[in-house]
Amino acid sequence: MNILNLMKKKKTIAIISSTLVVLIAAGSILTIHANAATRVDSYTVVKGDIEQMLELNGKIEASESKTFFADADLKVKEIHVKAGDMVKKGDLLVSFDDDDIERQLALLECDIQAKEGGYNNAIQTSNKYSAMYSQASRDLNSYNQQINETEAAIIAKQKEISDRSSKLANEGAKLQVQLVEDTPGSAEYNNHSKLAANNSYIQSYDEELLRLQRELQQLELHLSDLKENKAAAVSEKASSQTGILTEGAKSQLEANKKANEITDSDRKAKIEGAKNGIVATFDGVVTEINVSEGAVAMTGSSIIKVDSLDNVVVRCDANKYDIIGIEEGQDAKVKILNTEYTGSVKRVEKMLGSNNGSVGVGVEISIDDAEDVILGYEVKAYINTASINDTLTVPRDAIVSEEDGDYVYVSKDKKAVKTKVVTGVKNDDQAEIVSGINDGEVIVWSDAKELKDGEDVRY
Repeated sequence: MNILNLMKKKKTIAIISSTLVVLIAAGSILTIHANAATRVDSYTVVKGDIEQMLELNGKIEASESKTFFADADLKVKEIHVKAGDMVKKGDLLVSFDDDDIERQLALLECDIQAKEGGYNNAIQTSNKYSAMYSQASRDLNSYNQQINETEAAIIAKQKEISDRSSKLANEGAKLQVQLVEDTPGSAEYNNHSKLAANNSYIQSYDEELLRLQRELQQLELHLSDLKENKAAAVSEKASSQTGILTEGAKSQLEANKKANEITDSDRKAKIEGAKNGIVATFDGVVTEINVSEGAVAMTGSSIIKVDSLDNVVVRCDANKYDIIGIEEGQDAKVKILNTEYTGSVKRVEKMLGSNNGSVGVGVEISIDDAEDVILGYEVKAYINTASINDTLTVPRDAIVSEEDGDYVYVSKDKKAVKTKVVTGVKNDDQAEIVSGINDGEVIVWSDAKELKDGEDVRY
């Protein structure tokens, strides 16, 4: 090999080496650029369905319950169940002491008789005073008539006495005149003197005049008696009138009698019913027992409570923000133990904090075909407050919320382009896009870092 060929060979090797170095360097630069792009999650925007579910804490409660109260002051003989026991319609829950029931019935009968006696006494007393009033009125009329007649008789008698006295006086006066005209000592004078003396005696002791005076005195005594009797009749009439029942009082007495009859009949029926004890009126569970055996259950006191297990509800409390989206009839789901049940919003209360001092608004959710539920059990309820079909949706994690609105990053030429969007219904996983992006576009996001507008991305 000559020197010229050797030099050519070396030159060729040098060129090849230089080329390899350039190629290797260029590959390294490309690898470094690729590694500089941010690894992101991606999602192709498509139309779909979305539901907005509101999660609430609640307790299972009975939609029907019955508290049994004591209808009388009765002694409890036996309690046949315990709190938490399942009962069937017709099961005996509590029985009462038979002797005590009979005693209560006897006392009630005595009370009824006492009221009847009081009513009869009031009527009889009123009738007695009414009779006395009528008799006094009749007597008063009679006395008035007799007084008038007696007063007239007295006047007539007084006139007779006056006439008799005047006659005797006139005769005496005439004799005195004769004596003046007569000559003293004459026979006429002496005769007239005797007649004048006799007239004076007669004026004082005239039998006719004395008889008339005696009759007048009797009439005056009779008048005095009549007036006394009249005064007594007036007094008796006035006093007896106060004892007579007025029409209003009679109506009140009759109304009270009827009311007592109704009340006593009801009391008797309730005490008689206590012989059968307290019986369950539907299938359910005993949730309260407020008496003990041997104790006396006072009238109106709570004895036992039974809650139905049919048509149970979940009672929740929603705050002032959540309640805005809740309406009666909305679909709901309830998870009890390991079973999920469907249901719906049955009732939304119209006041705040009506359930045992809660500060929320009460919401009742009915449960479809619930089985083996436990009253009072705490559960999670999910209410479907919004449901939209065939709409653009994106993952909730892709939404970036800022003060001026919501954004997503759209992938364009492997770059993250910050794009403003209008969101609608949201749930834990997805969000509805009302406007801002189109069907088929690819959006990207990173859980590891905050993307920047125009940043290179790879996925």
